[in-house]
Amino acid sequence: MAEGGDLRASNPRASWRPLSVLIMIVALVASGVLAAPVTADAATHARRHMPDLIGLGRAQVYAVMRADALYFMTTGPGSSNGTWREAVGQSPRPGTVVPWHFQATVRTSLANPHGPRRVPRLIGLSRARAFAVMERVQLYFDTRGPGSTDGKWVVVLRQSPAAGTRVKWHATITLVVSTHRPRTKKPVRKPVRKPVTTTTVKKRPTCTPVTTTLPPTTTTSEPTSTTIPGETTTTTTPLPPTTTTTICKVPVTTTTVKHEKRRRYRIGDATWYRYIPGHCATWYLPRGTRITVRDLATGKVIHCIASDREGAHGNRVVDLDTAQFAELAPLSKGVVVVKVSW
Repeated sequence: MAEGGDLRASNPRASWRPLSVLIMIVALVASGVLAAPVTADAATHARRHMPDLIGLGRAQVYAVMRADALYFMTTGPGSSNGTWREAVGQSPRPGTVVPWHFQATVRTSLANPHGPRRVPRLIGLSRARAFAVMERVQLYFDTRGPGSTDGKWVVVLRQSPAAGTRVKWHATITLVVSTHRPRTKKPVRKPVRKPVTTTTVKKRPTCTPVTTTLPPTTTTSEPTSTTIPGETTTTTTPLPPTTTTTICKVPVTTTTVKHEKRRRYRIGDATWYRYIPGHCATWYLPRGTRITVRDLATGKVIHCIASDREGAHGNRVVDLDTAQFAELAPLSKGVVVVKVSW
C-alpha cells in the first residue's frame, strides 16, 4: 500500500465506449430523417398518367388536375373569360405518360355538362364509331341482336329512341345490331333533264295556183248570116272568161322553252351549337330541306339537312353543328358570314 490511498487499475478505453454509442445513435437518427424527404420528393416528382377530362365540368377539371400536380390551358368558347362549363377535348389523350407539372390543352364548351342532349344518328355506324359517338355525347347504350352478347357485332341496324330526340344526361339508348352488313342495292341515278328547246325552222310559203272558170253569159238574139259568093264564112264562138287565184300556205312556227328552276338563297350570319353531325337549324325552311352553306370569306362549302328549328331571326340564317362549323372556321370565331342556298 502506498501513500495517498490505494492505486486502482484503470482502463483508458472504457471512458470512450458511451461516447461512441451515442455518436452511432445520432448518426442513425440523422440518416433516417434525411432519407425520408428525399424519398417523398422522388415520389412527388414521378411521371404520371394523363387523366380523362372529357365531359367534366369546370370545377371538376380544376380538382383533378390539382390532385395530379398538373397544369392546363383552355381553348374554345368561354376560355378567354373563364365562363366555359364543360371540357369537350384534351391534348394529350387520356392515359398518356407525362412529367410532373406538365401543361395540357383542354378544349372547352359553354354547354351544360349535365343538361339534356339530343340522340345522335347511329344507324349504319360500326361498333367503334358508335362507341366514339356515344362517349362524346355522354350517353349509354345496350345492344340486341346477333353479336350483342359477345361484342362481335359490326353495324347498327335500328335505334330507339330516334335520332334527334332530347334525352337526359347519361340516358340509355337501345340499339339493334348485326354481325353482317345488309346488302343494299346501288341507287339508280335518274338522268338529269336538261331544258328542252323545240324550234321549227321557218320555211318559205307554199303557193298553189287555182284557176276558176266563170259561167258563160246567156244572150238571146237572132243569128245574122252573111253570104258572099265564092267565100267561106267562119263563125267564131268566144271562150268563157277564166280567173286564176294563187293560194299560199304559211307554215306555223312553234318554239317551246323549259327554264331551270332557280335556286333561292339567303346571306347572313352562321353560328354553331352541339347537334347531330350533318344536321343544322334554321327558322325559315321546312324540316328535311337539304341546304348548301358557303363561307363568303374563304369560299369553303358544306352541306347539311335542316332538321331543327332555331329561335333567332333577323340576320341569323343557320346554326351549324360544331364539326361542320369547324370545317368553315375555328369554333373560337363564333360567327361567320355565309350564303345559304336550297
